[in-house]
Amino acid sequence: MSPPIEMNRFAQLKATGELPSPRGVALAVIRMTQDEEVSMSELARAIKGDPAFVGRLVKAANGLVGRQRRAVVSVNDALMVLGLPAVRSMALGFSLLSNYRKGSCAGFDYDRFWSSSLLMALSMQTLVQRLRVGAADEAFSVGLMARIGELALASVYPAEYARLLKEVQRSPELRLLDLEQKVLALTHRELGAAMLADWGLPAVFTGPVCFFEQPDKAAFAQDSRESSLIQCLILARAIAEICLAPEAEQPALMGMVLKMALRLGYTRESFVETCIKVAQQWVEWGQLLHLKTAQPPAFSELGLEREAVVALRDERPFAEKVTEALLEPVPGVITSGLRILVAVDDLRDRDLLRDLLAEAGHQVFETAGAASLMERVVEIQPHLMVLDCSAQSGEYAGLVRSLRATRVGRGVYLLLLTPANDEAVALEMFESGADDFVGKPVNPRMLMARLHAGERVVRLQQELERDREEVRHFAAELAISNRRLQEAALTDALTGFPNRRYAIDRVQQEWTASTRNRRPLSCMVIDLDGFKLINDTHGHDVGDMVLRQVADALRGAVRGQDVICRTGGDEFLVICPETELAAAKVCAERLRAAVDKLSIETGGPLLALTISVGVAVRDDSMADLDALIKQADRSAYMAKREGRNRVASIQVARSGELNT
Repeated sequence: MSPPIEMNRFAQLKATGELPSPRGVALAVIRMTQDEEVSMSELARAIKGDPAFVGRLVKAANGLVGRQRRAVVSVNDALMVLGLPAVRSMALGFSLLSNYRKGSCAGFDYDRFWSSSLLMALSMQTLVQRLRVGAADEAFSVGLMARIGELALASVYPAEYARLLKEVQRSPELRLLDLEQKVLALTHRELGAAMLADWGLPAVFTGPVCFFEQPDKAAFAQDSRESSLIQCLILARAIAEICLAPEAEQPALMGMVLKMALRLGYTRESFVETCIKVAQQWVEWGQLLHLKTAQPPAFSELGLEREAVVALRDERPFAEKVTEALLEPVPGVITSGLRILVAVDDLRDRDLLRDLLAEAGHQVFETAGAASLMERVVEIQPHLMVLDCSAQSGEYAGLVRSLRATRVGRGVYLLLLTPANDEAVALEMFESGADDFVGKPVNPRMLMARLHAGERVVRLQQELERDREEVRHFAAELAISNRRLQEAALTDALTGFPNRRYAIDRVQQEWTASTRNRRPLSCMVIDLDGFKLINDTHGHDVGDMVLRQVADALRGAVRGQDVICRTGGDEFLVICPETELAAAKVCAERLRAAVDKLSIETGGPLLALTISVGVAVRDDSMADLDALIKQADRSAYMAKREGRNRVASIQVARSGELNT
C-alpha cells in the first residue's frame, strides 16, 4: 500500500489557508457536533440559520426514508433520520460545494467537477443501500467529497495544476496521478484522503477514497468493508462518467460498466433502474444546488450491443478502472443472433464463413493469425468462435489452452476447422479444450449443422445463467426482507425507539468496548411518574399519546452519541458510551427538564408529566452489565422515593455528594 501523505506536508498546506475548508453555518455545525453535550434541538437551531442548508438536509433525509414512512418536513426530523455523523459530513460537503464553485485554476472544469461529484454522491447512496456495506447517509457525503483532492490541488497550485491538466489533455497516455507525484510530490488521492481524515470522517471511508482510483495499490482484504466500498466508489464514478459523456460514447461505457455491476450482484434490469433513479435525482438536486446538469442518458437502451465496448478509446482514464471487468463474462439470455468470432487466415474461407453466418442472423467479427486473437476475444466476448487450426496445430493447441484458462474464454463454444481425415490434429485440439470440429475443405451444410448444435449449447448455458441470476436476485430480495423484519423486531412501534431486545444487545456491545478500551460507560433508567394513573383515568389511547410525546421530548434532548431505548411500558434505558458519571448526570437533568416543561396534547385536557432518572457508571465493583443496569434501576427507585421529578445516583450518594 502506498504511504499516506506526510503530515508535516499536510500541515504546511493547511497553514497556507488555500485548502478548501467549511465556512459559516457548516463550520458551526461541525464544531457543535464535536461537543458530546450538544442536543438535537441546539443543533437544529444552528442549522435553521442557513435556509439553503435546511432544504438540502431535508431532501437528503427524504432520500433515505421508506415509502411507508411519512415524509421528512422539519430539521428535527431530518436530524433523527440522518444522525450526527452524517449531518456533520453533509454540512461539510455542501459548504465546500457552495464556496468553491469557481477558482483561479484555468484548466480545471469546476462545473463538471461538482456535477460529477453530485452524481457520485447519489450513486454511492443508492449502491451502499442496495449492497449493505455502510450507512447510506454517510455514503452520500463520501461520494460528494471523494475527489476533493483534485479541487484542493487546483486551489493550492492553480498555475502548476493547470499545466498538468493541459499536458494530460495533450498526451492522453500520461496519467494525472503520475504527473502530480512527479511535479508536486503528492497526489490528489493522498491529499483528499488526508483532508477527509482531518475533517473527522472514519478511516473506513478515507481508505477507500485514497485507493479507489488505484485499487491495485490497496491492501484491504478482498471481503472487507473497505474493499466493497472501493468497488462502490469505482462504480459510482463510472455512472457519473456515463451521464457526463458525449452521447456517442455512452453505449461503450455502459457496456463495460454493466460487467462491473453484474460482479456486484446486479441484474442488468436492476442496474438500469438504479442508473435511471440516480440520473433523475441528479437533475432534481442540480436544480436545488444550481448546478449544471444534462439530459439523462437513455439507460434502458445502452449497453445492449456488447461490441460497443470496442469503441471506447484506450486513452480515457476511466478505461483503466474497468480493465479487469472486461475479463468477466456477462450473464444474460441471448435474444438475437450469436456473437461469432471467425479466426481464419484463408481469405476465401473467411468470406464464405462471414456470408453464411451473417445470412443466418449472427453478428460476425473477423481476425487473422494467432497474435491478436486473445485481445479480440477480450474485446468482443464472443459466444462462439470458429478457429482454423489446419496449419501450426501445436501453436493453436496452446492458444486454446490459454483461452480456456481465462474467465472470458471458458464459456466460448469453440468450433475448429481441421485438415480432412487428420484425426491426430482433431484429437490434440479436443484434448486442449475444443468443443467440435469441421474438416476442410468446408462443406457449408455440415458447417451450419455444427453451428446449430453449438448454438443450442450456448443458449442452454445462457438459460442456466439466467436461472442462477434469478436465484441470486431472489436471495438478495430475501436478505432485504429479512433485514426489514429484523429492524422491525428491534424497534418499538409506538415510540420509534429501539426496544428492550435491541437495548440488551447494544449495552453488551458497549460493555465489551468499554472493557477493551478502558473507557467509561454510563447508563440511565428513566421511569415516568404517575403514568399508571393517566392510563387508569384517561384510557390507554391517551396513554399512548403521552408516551409518543414524551419520547419526542427525550429524543430532542438526548445527546447525539447516546442511545435511548424503550424497555418497558413506561420505562426507558439510555446508554451513554465513553461518559463519566458527572457528564451523564448533566444529560439526565436535561432530559428531566425537557419532559417537565412539556404540555401534552390529548385532544382534550392538557396533561403534564414528570420523570425520575437513575444514573449509574461502570466501576470496579460491577462484575457484568446486569450490575450496571441494576445500579441505575436502584438509583431511579431512589429518585422516586425522594419525591420524583429528579435525577439520582446511588454512587454519588456513597461518595458523599448531594443528589439532584
